[in-house]
Amino acid sequence: MFFRYFWELVYNPQRSWRLVRKQRYGLRHSYFTQLSWMAAIPSVSFYIGSTQMGWRIGVGDYHTLAHETAMYLGIALYISIIAFVSLLAFSVYWIERVYGSNAGFRNCMVLATFVVSPILGAGICTLLPLVWFNALVLLLAMFVSLYFLFTGMPVMMKVSVERSFLFCLATITVAVMVKSLYFGIAAFVFVNWLPLTTL
Repeated sequence: MFFRYFWELVYNPQRSWRLVRKQRYGLRHSYFTQLSWMAAIPSVSFYIGSTQMGWRIGVGDYHTLAHETAMYLGIALYISIIAFVSLLAFSVYWIERVYGSNAGFRNCMVLATFVVSPILGAGICTLLPLVWFNALVLLLAMFVSLYFLFTGMPVMMKVSVERSFLFCLATITVAVMVKSLYFGIAAFVFVNWLPLTTL
């Protein structure tokens, strides 16, 4: 679903977002046709990269993870991605009426899924687990996601460009808060219950 519209969303966003809205994708389609397998890209890539090649920071040695540890982390990453996208969609749905929208949760979920898709697709770079390379690719993907958010919000939520700008800022704020909470919980669990085991 996402790759069908990717280049059109980049070069002709208004027309493409109208086509996406016209398709009336349902929640089942968003979860099972797009999000379920897009979330698997970074999860599986992380598992393969961290067990086969290993991570290296700076000029030190490569450190691989044990298969069991990498599997647990990959599963946790997969679940957290789906939870994050769902919370992002719910936050858009929760604040939509403040900005004069009544698009419904379905459109909020479609928007959230399309917006995070570049970042999830860029997760394939963890097959080559170099910190600087991953950071660069994910930074570029984040800019594409922000572009999709700012161009898609007025069309999908049926609000003016002026209101959609504030709507986007509110959505980004909520997303950062949710992500910070996630990282805090993940760090606590990682330190206390899932010690690093290397091969």
